[in-house]
Amino acid sequence: MSSSNKIPPGFTEIPNVVGFAEANGPWFEKIEDGRLIRGFLAGPQHANSLGIVHGGMMAAFLDSAMGSTVWHVLQRRAVTLKLSLDYLGPGRIGEWLQAEGEVVGEDERIVQIRARLYGRRHDVLTGVGVFALLSRQRSIKPRG
Repeated sequence: MSSSNKIPPGFTEIPNVVGFAEANGPWFEKIEDGRLIRGFLAGPQHANSLGIVHGGMMAAFLDSAMGSTVWHVLQRRAVTLKLSLDYLGPGRIGEWLQAEGEVVGEDERIVQIRARLYGRRHDVLTGVGVFALLSRQRSIKPRG
């Protein structure tokens, strides 16, 4: 079975990614019931020495999904100020993992997000993040 057959229905590949997302992708997104959901198919390039998805990869992916949630909800770019994570279980190679976040607080400069990363059978990682909202005048660069 090819990897494209493992991508759940409704997800489309995020175009024009750069940097970390380009090196660790492809990443996919969909909007469902007004929520942004971001996912990736865990491959060998994401593994640690134990043969499971590296915790740093999962953390970076969830962080990125939180930032994308800020954009989706507020139409503002943001950068991470604080990230607090709880690892709940392993991500396995060959598994589809997806993340979704929720804005739980905001003011004119700061936004708080709660998010989770999960597979088909279990939650893998949960987190809360505090993000600084960037100026509305700041130019938009490629996502990732």
